[in-house]
Amino acid sequence: MTFEFSLFFVALVVGYVLVHLRLVRFEEHLQKLAGIRSLDDRLRALDDRLAKLAESFDKIHLGRIEAHLERLHDDLEDVREATGEVQHAVVQIPPPPPAPAPREPIAVEPQPGETPAQRFLALVETRLLELGYHDIDVLSDLTRFDLAQEAEVVVEAWRGGMPVKGRVTVRNGSVRDVALQSVVTMFP
Repeated sequence: MTFEFSLFFVALVVGYVLVHLRLVRFEEHLQKLAGIRSLDDRLRALDDRLAKLAESFDKIHLGRIEAHLERLHDDLEDVREATGEVQHAVVQIPPPPPAPAPREPIAVEPQPGETPAQRFLALVETRLLELGYHDIDVLSDLTRFDLAQEAEVVVEAWRGGMPVKGRVTVRNGSVRDVALQSVVTMFP
């Protein structure tokens, strides 16, 4: 009987240990479920926030914005049509003709009985006429220049309907540089 009682007691202790282990596992499982409950609470809060966000979008009046966008689209179509009609009425101005290529200075042959001042004048006028200038007026006193040295002659002329002023450099009997500028660009 003692032996049976010992066996019963051992079986009872083993059963108690097994039940205790099951209860510990069950508590762990319940703690996990408690975490799920907090997750569920957070999901409910998120759902509430989304509902409030949807309500705020309804307050923005998306229909009004869509109507404004549609009106803007129609206005842009009207502008495109109007610019197409204006394109037919615009007069196309042709580009200006290309400027003549600079040529080598032409040496003017001295005439018999020609003075150095007349030679200077002939050189300057010939070169400026080649470049398209007209109504040339030499402002420098040509009697003090020597053909063998470099000299700058101050001139006024017209080109393309605009008056120009500047200097013409003469060296060794030929024109070396023409620096004329429109009076319009000089005026402040």
